[in-house]
Amino acid sequence: MFKIQDMKKIIKWILLIVLFLILAIIGFLGYLTLTDYRPASVETVTLDENGLALPIPDTLQLVTWNIGYCGLGKEQDFFFDGGKGVRPSKVDFQKYLDGVLSTLSGFNGIDFILLQEVDRNSKRSYYQDQFYSIASQIPGYNYAFAYNYKSKFIPQPLSNPYGRAEAGIMTLSLFQPTSALRYALAPDASWPKGLFMLKRCFMVFRYPAGNGKELVVVNQHLSAYDDGTVKQKQMDTLRKFLLNEYALGNYVIVGGDWNQFPPDYHPQLSGADGVVAMNVEKDFPQSGWNWVYDSSKPTNRKLNMPYIPGKTETVVIDYFLVSPNILPISVEVIDLGFEHSDHQPVRVTLVLKR
Repeated sequence: MFKIQDMKKIIKWILLIVLFLILAIIGFLGYLTLTDYRPASVETVTLDENGLALPIPDTLQLVTWNIGYCGLGKEQDFFFDGGKGVRPSKVDFQKYLDGVLSTLSGFNGIDFILLQEVDRNSKRSYYQDQFYSIASQIPGYNYAFAYNYKSKFIPQPLSNPYGRAEAGIMTLSLFQPTSALRYALAPDASWPKGLFMLKRCFMVFRYPAGNGKELVVVNQHLSAYDDGTVKQKQMDTLRKFLLNEYALGNYVIVGGDWNQFPPDYHPQLSGADGVVAMNVEKDFPQSGWNWVYDSSKPTNRKLNMPYIPGKTETVVIDYFLVSPNILPISVEVIDLGFEHSDHQPVRVTLVLKR
């Protein structure tokens, strides 16, 4: 039979445990806030110069590819997209990494390679520095990296936390750029959720193109998990940048993972992943610019299940945008069957109108 004194002791211990948990959460959030990645609006990124200072030719080839941190090959699903997976087995991860590196070797000689979701020091990719693995795989390129994800610890899911995440975008170029800059975009979320989410950006390489003009190559990766509000802010920032560059007479190429569909592309989707389907504006940033995409093959698959051809939902969200003084010649999705990533590479050929 409980005595009042015993009940008071139980309540006291419950209150102490609750207080401890509250203080632990406050301490955890405080630590993450103090160490949070806070990039400036524009930053110079380290540029490794290995290529030659060659003049920019009229005809250029580019590839864009979100490599999915070499952790989202065809066997994987992902908890944030309605699946259960947190990270692949070490064996599968190594298989995906080897496959990505082998595929990139086949791109050696292409003028520009724009990569997204390249991990540097993340639990999900076994702390492998993919930036240097890629750079050593295809020597002779100038390359730079810009962080868009830098979180000390992601507690989801509670049963198997995602842990540390450090990732970003990587640009490789056969030609020596005069500068490499990181431009901040609206982050995926505000505090405190933003402590665990991406700090989006685009990276810009510049080259002299003759007659006082420049070639501006932009690598970007826009937000995925939002209701469209964050993406719109990011697109507004990008619009201002692009219009300013074109007003100067520069040639502008933008490639990457838009996390939006091209104009006039409307796939039939279940909507089960909760992601808001939206298209880019046809006349973005203004009339005369050209969206360059291949809608005959998908560039991305849903991660609510392992990849099953004909059953897994697929879409097009990876492609290019070019200024009116650039002529698109060809574009193709390189169909790899989503073997090593949840995205497929896209290759484009463009001609600068001199």
